[in-house]
Amino acid sequence: MISRCLVFILFCLAATVAKAADVFPSNAEGCDYHLRGQIVSGDAEKLKVLPINSQGITLCLDSPGGSFAEGKRLFDTIWDQDIATMVRSGERCESACSLAFLGGSMRIGTAVIRFQMRSLHPGGKLGFHSPSLNLPNENSYPASEVQTAFAIALKAAESFFDIKLSEEHDVEAMTDFLYQRILGTRPENMFHIESIGDAVLANITVTGLTPPASITEREIANICDNTYAANLMDGRPGYTTSSQYYDEILIGDPDGDRKVVLTRRGEDLIGKVFNYDTPSKFSALGCLVRISDDWKRFWDTDYSPLSVRFEQYSVGDDFGDGEAEEFSAPYWYLLPASLKLDQQAERNVAGQNANASTSAPAASGEGGFVRLSGYDLYGGDLPDGVLRNMSAEDCVSSCHARSGCDAVTHDRWNRICIQKSVGDSNGRLYLLSKADTYVQRAAAGSLKPNLSVPVQTFTKQNKGFPGQPDESLQAGSAGQCETLCTERTCLGFNWSAGSGRCDLFARPGVYSDAEGIVAGFMVQPVQ
Repeated sequence: MISRCLVFILFCLAATVAKAADVFPSNAEGCDYHLRGQIVSGDAEKLKVLPINSQGITLCLDSPGGSFAEGKRLFDTIWDQDIATMVRSGERCESACSLAFLGGSMRIGTAVIRFQMRSLHPGGKLGFHSPSLNLPNENSYPASEVQTAFAIALKAAESFFDIKLSEEHDVEAMTDFLYQRILGTRPENMFHIESIGDAVLANITVTGLTPPASITEREIANICDNTYAANLMDGRPGYTTSSQYYDEILIGDPDGDRKVVLTRRGEDLIGKVFNYDTPSKFSALGCLVRISDDWKRFWDTDYSPLSVRFEQYSVGDDFGDGEAEEFSAPYWYLLPASLKLDQQAERNVAGQNANASTSAPAASGEGGFVRLSGYDLYGGDLPDGVLRNMSAEDCVSSCHARSGCDAVTHDRWNRICIQKSVGDSNGRLYLLSKADTYVQRAAAGSLKPNLSVPVQTFTKQNKGFPGQPDESLQAGSAGQCETLCTERTCLGFNWSAGSGRCDLFARPGVYSDAEGIVAGFMVQPVQ
């Protein structure tokens, strides 16, 4: 009796929930189908009957986990078919679900080459841990039952290794780093892909990130470090975080100085990073990358990936003309390994969360409005609802007095008020530094930030935002100042070339002339 119970409950990878996984057609952006709910035996069969066309399909995953064995079967099914996997913002794929996620790939082209296609959005949760063994609450067990449990444990380890060995056309289902982290994370804990560095070392694509404003030495160092970590960094015993790997990368060759050089050649930027470590006693490794001026066109796409070359050279010399090992790198490798993925989502929702209980000046009582700072509500504009030369207080009052109006977007910089109907809008909020949206409290819960559209940063030379900044830091360039802003709840910044001061503003006012200052502000284009 105990043995049957033991075998039954072994390696359930998540807490039980009421409803088993359901697979259904999805209208969510980027998804053809959704798998949602706890994973149980038989779920893999639901994928085998899905109609898959020549372009493949994308399966979005939203599950707390469930049966380890079925998670492995889901992986096999997804790997064997042309199914891409995705975890969207606000959804989670943990435990047994994460095994299914790892199978996301497609075989494309006349040569039938496999391409990895599994993506994580900022604000989504992708979590891994080792299998659990839940024994009944007994003090001792017969040897036969211990042997049974041990055999099942070995079978589970074999299944993990099967996934680790799944590789075709240089597409690995599981990297050494991820394999180490899964086995090293106890069942009661969870290893989440939380940073750029985690995603790089686990070879998981991240989409929906904000591109840097420009390419500086810092971005060159980022893409070289990330490419080195993804392709040239071996596993390290005892390492438990991605930051430990990057700390080692930053040390570089002990006999050389880490140096970054950025030059221009026509319409291209040429970046070099010196002194990566190499097994050779008499040479170091240098990184060379060429980036065209139109690189932002390809952000968040698979088109025209960057080519990153690593070349051995004698310490103290230059490099760039010798034989090199070349790798393709996505554009999001330009971002720092330390950047937390949820910071992108947090910045988009910060205004909504922080101001959910803040009424506009003219609002009061049950029909009060809440302010969503730094957002534009797309659509739902009322006829003749554009009012000029108007304060926020008067803007909200005008909506309060008009039938059918339950929201306004107020352009603070230009004092423009746009009256809106939430029901006629698309319900999505777009980041806009110069604007605030005020919405009746009862309708506020239906509005969501659009996390699928990348935020863009615009800069103005010899311009600056007025007033007291929310935070002041030091930065060596406008690009570094922008990165500091991106990593915080910040919608605008001033950077002084003379002092290196980086002033950050949560709600920047309209900029004006300021000699020697670069003003930057955030905009999420409506699509």
